[in-house]
Amino acid sequence: MTKHYRKLAIILLIGAGLALAQLTPRVQPSPSQPQNRQERSVDVETRIQSALQQDSLLSHSPVSVRVTNTMVELSGTVSTDAAKTAADIIARAEAGNRQISNLITVSGSGSTTPPKK
Repeated sequence: MTKHYRKLAIILLIGAGLALAQLTPRVQPSPSQPQNRQERSVDVETRIQSALQQDSLLSHSPVSVRVTNTMVELSGTVSTDAAKTAADIIARAEAGNRQISNLITVSGSGSTTPPKK
């Protein structure tokens, strides 16, 4: 007889759990809240800035990073085109679905960009 009560208790507990699960409201994130897939801008900015500082071409260059929900903007001055390209590659690797705006200027002997007239 005890086995029957035990089975009945288990069935009742499972049923009660399922009933509670149906009653629990499901919260939808508001459009202004970042979702799990869309990382917070500050987290992306921190990762890009850290990666730029670790890169040997960029560690001594004043490159600024600004991140919004849709864009990553790089600005500053580097000494070579290779450093500008490296910054772009690093930003793209961390940006997710954000667009990259590379406003970095090149000044120095390593530049292959022709001077503007």
